[in-house]
Amino acid sequence: MTKSNTGRYNMAVAALVGLACLLSAPAHADNLRCGGSLVQTGDPAAVVRANCGEPDFVDPWIGGASIAYGAVPDMEEWTYNRGPRRLLQILRFRDGELERIREDGYGFSVSGNGSGCRPSDIVRGMSKYRLLVACGQPVQKSGGYVYSARNDDGVYDYRRARGVVPVYRERWIFNFGSSRLLREVTLENAVVVETDTRDRGYDD
Repeated sequence: MTKSNTGRYNMAVAALVGLACLLSAPAHADNLRCGGSLVQTGDPAAVVRANCGEPDFVDPWIGGASIAYGAVPDMEEWTYNRGPRRLLQILRFRDGELERIREDGYGFSVSGNGSGCRPSDIVRGMSKYRLLVACGQPVQKSGGYVYSARNDDGVYDYRRARGVVPVYRERWIFNFGSSRLLREVTLENAVVVETDTRDRGYDD
C-alpha cells in the first residue's frame, strides 16, 4: 500500500469510528410528541404531565446544596417507558421547567423485582431507571453534588474544565449473596459511570 493510499485508508477508518460513536450515543432532542401534543424544552412540568401523562419513573435530585458558587437548582428526571417498540424518553427538569430530552434505547416490559440480576448486568452508560428495573433497590445508597469532568452521558470529556459544572453523584451498593462480592455502583446525573467490587456479600 502506498503512502497516499495508507493516508486515505486511515482517514476512512477514523471517519467510520467517529460515525459509530455518534450513532451509539444517546440522542438528544428539543421536543417530544405525546399523542397529538408536542412538548418542548422550556415547558413547565405541569404542561408536560398534562400532555404526556404520568411518567413511569420520577427521579428527584437534591437541590439547594451549596457548592462553591451558591445553590444548586432543584432537578428532576422523568422516564417514559412505552414498551419494546418505542424508545425510552428521559426528560430533565430544572426548577420545574423542561431542560433536556434524550432517548435511552428501546423500552421494555417490566416484570419481576430484580431478583434475577447478576453483577455483569450492571454496565457503564446504564440509566438509573434501567438499573432499578434490572436489579431492584440497592442495600445502601448515598449521594450529593460534586464537580466532575464527565459529560451528561457519563463519559469523561477532557475538553471540559474541571470544577465548573456540578453533577449529582450517587454511590449504590448491591448485595448478590455470600458467594459473590458486593458491587459498588457510581452514578452521575442518573447514569452509571463506574462499577467496583467490595467485600464479600452476605445472605439475607
